[in-house]
Amino acid sequence: MRRFKIVKNILFAASILFVLSFGFTASAATAGEVVTFNIDKNFDSQGRSQIQAVLVKVTASLYFYVEKSWWDSQPAVKVNEIYANFDALSSEYAGKIHPVLTATYGQEWNPGVDNDSHLTILFHSMKEGAGGYFRSADEYVKLQISDSNEREMIYVAHNNANNPWLKMIVAHEFVHIITFNQKDRLRGIQEEVWLNEGRADYSSTILGYDNNYEGSNIQRRVRDFLQNPGTSLTEWQDSKYDYAITNVFMNYLVDHYGVSILADSLKSKLIGIQSINEALIRNGVGQTFGDIFNNW
Repeated sequence: MRRFKIVKNILFAASILFVLSFGFTASAATAGEVVTFNIDKNFDSQGRSQIQAVLVKVTASLYFYVEKSWWDSQPAVKVNEIYANFDALSSEYAGKIHPVLTATYGQEWNPGVDNDSHLTILFHSMKEGAGGYFRSADEYVKLQISDSNEREMIYVAHNNANNPWLKMIVAHEFVHIITFNQKDRLRGIQEEVWLNEGRADYSSTILGYDNNYEGSNIQRRVRDFLQNPGTSLTEWQDSKYDYAITNVFMNYLVDHYGVSILADSLKSKLIGIQSINEALIRNGVGQTFGDIFNNW
């Protein structure tokens, strides 16, 4: 009897190891299907932790899910406008966002925890001021984190579904997916928030979205930075001023020392300032983070 229990436990442990190592085979997603998703109640406009969403569009790279109650209430004209914006985003993601950001920062986990190369974008009602977010919990199977959605996905406020800034929001959140793979999954370490957000927010510059300064993301960040330049760079408080100072500093850092500093620090076993110092040495820069910050 005791031997049977031991064998049973070994088999159970082996099955868990198999699931964690290889994930599972993804089933084909079909437009029109309704899925219940776990969401972050801290971002949701009603403080919910779950919503129902309908899959409204499938492309070669993306699944577009939209909160069902909101989608069903939209007039036909608005729906057509959103579809057109989703078409534009699909082309931008496949032709620019994904190839440029992965070439710069490294690969995301692909085909990922769900064994499906699609990125899921879920649009739902969020609190005012929230543009989007990423949950690292979704990168684990439910045996590890019970409220995981078990897929590579990002969340976007539904009022941005027809917003010209949508591509910038998606690019920003996609960098967080890359960061999870490069830091958490491959190197077993979690990046400091200020640097994680700094790399993500700099994506709009990498992709050329800031080339026209008027109305750009960097213009917004500079304006916020000038309102409160004394904000700490590394002590993250999740305010617009935190995003502003990290963005302005990232632009200074890359302008003077190259984007490889950001890329190499992301692929380091170190985090935060230590990872930047390591990247500076690797790139032959005879200065430390402290030197550069003081000069800035």
